[in-house]
Amino acid sequence: MEKNHTEKIACIKEETLFERGKWNGMQVDDLQYYKDLVAKSLEFRVRDDLEEDTKYKQLIAQVVLKHKDRYFLHKQVNRSEARLNSLCPLPLGGHIEMFDMGNDNSTDIIETAMLREMHEEAEVNANVIDRKFLGLVYIEDGNPVNYVHVGFVYMFELDGDDVSIREEGLENIGFVDINYLRENVENLTWWSREIIDYLE
Repeated sequence: MEKNHTEKIACIKEETLFERGKWNGMQVDDLQYYKDLVAKSLEFRVRDDLEEDTKYKQLIAQVVLKHKDRYFLHKQVNRSEARLNSLCPLPLGGHIEMFDMGNDNSTDIIETAMLREMHEEAEVNANVIDRKFLGLVYIEDGNPVNYVHVGFVYMFELDGDDVSIREEGLENIGFVDINYLRENVENLTWWSREIIDYLE
């Protein structure tokens, strides 16, 4: 793998994250426990050093955007994580970096990073009228990208559908219903395939 990511990103030791047992798919129970665990146990390490180190899980903050009964979907076409190119992510989001911590310990670093990533990746011209923490997603399925990441998944309900991709390497698909997601599940990222079972 090409080495070109020298930034430090948030991660957590595998043994710490799974001290209550490992799961495969979505973890939707004891969510406050996991938020508290990350807040006290996260570390910042160089991204390149983590990409193939399964002893650490990189923390990914991400949000699904919902309007009425439809969900915003986009396609990854040319991104630094080449292992996901050509697939369609349901959430917007990405890594948590040191500057997401803010100036005091009261900052929710996961939500701060999630909001930053959302606005970096998309132009959202709608108001958030409801928000929910859906859970954590982790998969061990033979694909190496999944073994080194754990996602914190939120859902924002919007009062409109004026959302469009703004970041290079991504393409708009737009708002689609749950039937579309299920019928095109093979085109979704692996995490998105898990998340759709927990959408409202």
